[in-house]
Amino acid sequence: MTLLAEAQPTRRRIRRGLGLLGDSFSANCHTIDPKAFGTEAYGYAGAIAAKTGLFPSYLDNQGKVGDHSGQFIPRLPACLTSLTADLWMLLSRTNDSTTAGMTLADSKANVMKAITGFQNTPGKYLIVGTGTPRFGSKALTGQALADAIAYKDWVLSYVRQFVPVVNIWDGFTQAMTVDDLHPNIIGADFIQSKCVPVINANFEFFGVPLPTDAADIYSVIRPFGCLNANPLMLGTGGVINASTNPVAGSVLADNYKASGSGLTGITTRWYKEPSAFGEAQCIELAGTMAAAGGYIYCQPSANVTLANLLAGDVIEMVSAPEIIGNSRGILGWEAELIITKPVSSTSTTIYYRSMDKYQEPFTFPANWKGALETQRYTGDVTETVVTARMGLYLATGIAQDSRVKVAQFGIRKV
Repeated sequence: MTLLAEAQPTRRRIRRGLGLLGDSFSANCHTIDPKAFGTEAYGYAGAIAAKTGLFPSYLDNQGKVGDHSGQFIPRLPACLTSLTADLWMLLSRTNDSTTAGMTLADSKANVMKAITGFQNTPGKYLIVGTGTPRFGSKALTGQALADAIAYKDWVLSYVRQFVPVVNIWDGFTQAMTVDDLHPNIIGADFIQSKCVPVINANFEFFGVPLPTDAADIYSVIRPFGCLNANPLMLGTGGVINASTNPVAGSVLADNYKASGSGLTGITTRWYKEPSAFGEAQCIELAGTMAAAGGYIYCQPSANVTLANLLAGDVIEMVSAPEIIGNSRGILGWEAELIITKPVSSTSTTIYYRSMDKYQEPFTFPANWKGALETQRYTGDVTETVVTARMGLYLATGIAQDSRVKVAQFGIRKV
């Protein structure tokens, strides 16, 4: 019998911010522009956020297209001094493999410099990844391939002594890429499936601030309540536009409206069911969409009352969506905060999104569940319309056999 016990790792308490350091693999993993519609945002940071509640602000994306690890280092101080992100990820150094004169020793030295910087900064933490294989036109050969594999092995055997590491190499396939290198939506889901257990095992943080009671409405008494009515999506008094091709008996939550476009070949059935908090608005999809570009929007019927917004207020939209089905026919089921305001004297509509949709043919997994939080907008009192919606984007030529759900729909001040 022994009285010795193996020490259990301590989960570190961090803020909700998630930061990214690296190259295009990081830069395009959600967005480096809060209002961009990123049809080639490689998705894994958004997917991690949806599963953990970590918020990847565009301000904390220190990825830059084309950089090698030596070029990451000048951006390291911005990671260590961030006011919003405590946890950072450096998952890839793929451009080191294609940079003339750069050796494996160079890569190791640069990554260790980043690790040392985090270790010497209280309250800041780093996760290092193995990188992913490259395929087809982007494939590595010879010494470059040997070095990439050696780097992967070094991360898993040596780097793990200093920081949490994640193996995104093993199991990553060409079918998970958009261009033989960067992940498509399935690749993004694969990467989050590897990262999320490592994050949850090592860190504690607050989740997405989803509304949990029907009275969570903005007022002087509750100034951080939701700026929209009925955040728990109760009732069946909403209005469904005929453009969504609804079947008879379809119902929508009180104070919400639904519209669609380009849905030739698609029918929808709208119904309600109990959720963890309040009710879930459900949409059952059937048929096959005839042409690209079809979508369905579900949003509050009333815009945000502008008098409730002051200059400097920071707002976001949150929601709890789900996909249940047998076919991968959905390009996106995303949260969108929508701002209309004058830009250079021209009325302009700007979209702040979470989990941007992909271009054909990259589609969501047939079954997916998470919590979404859009990029944040700072008000300046020039806004003419503030609203939000869930956007459902469908793939062409795929027989739809899916149900999508959304609950806990909130627009709120941060």
